[in-house]
Amino acid sequence: MRKINFIMLLCLFAITVNAQVSVSGSASEPNSKWVYGGNAGAGFVGGNGLTIYVTPSLGYKLTNDLIGGIEGNFSWRKSDYSRSIIFGVGPFLRYFIGRSFYTSANYRHYFINEKVKDTGVKYSENESTLNLGAGYLQSLGSNAYLKVGANYNVLYKKDESVMGSPFVPYIGVVFGL
Repeated sequence: MRKINFIMLLCLFAITVNAQVSVSGSASEPNSKWVYGGNAGAGFVGGNGLTIYVTPSLGYKLTNDLIGGIEGNFSWRKSDYSRSIIFGVGPFLRYFIGRSFYTSANYRHYFINEKVKDTGVKYSENESTLNLGAGYLQSLGSNAYLKVGANYNVLYKKDESVMGSPFVPYIGVVFGL
């Protein structure tokens, strides 16, 4: 029973898959400065809600351990009460510490369109996030890593934010570091 509860708890969080490989075609090429990839995932919102998202990214290795770049985000959310489409874009930085730990920062500006099901009312708004995060990397072999971490949105306003929570844990896989 404990195992089932743990698995259900993990399912409440968005499962993220990160992929970063060099633009020159070989992820293991040490001289490549460009990386690209992104996230894709799904998560539960409230009791009967669902979110599906993709987050492509393009980065440049500023040093062997520091990557800077730009990320986009497209999310589709549906619940018993509303349906929304969210598009976001902004810069990111990731710093890797000995390929065991990492820190990250990203700013995103979101454009949100939502429709309330009961009333049919539609509205649009914008929201910015500044996420600071950290996590652990576990080597899976070659240049692939299991990534477990969390972000915290320092711009989150409890009663004003469209985002469900300032805290976002994630699990993923990273390729091409």
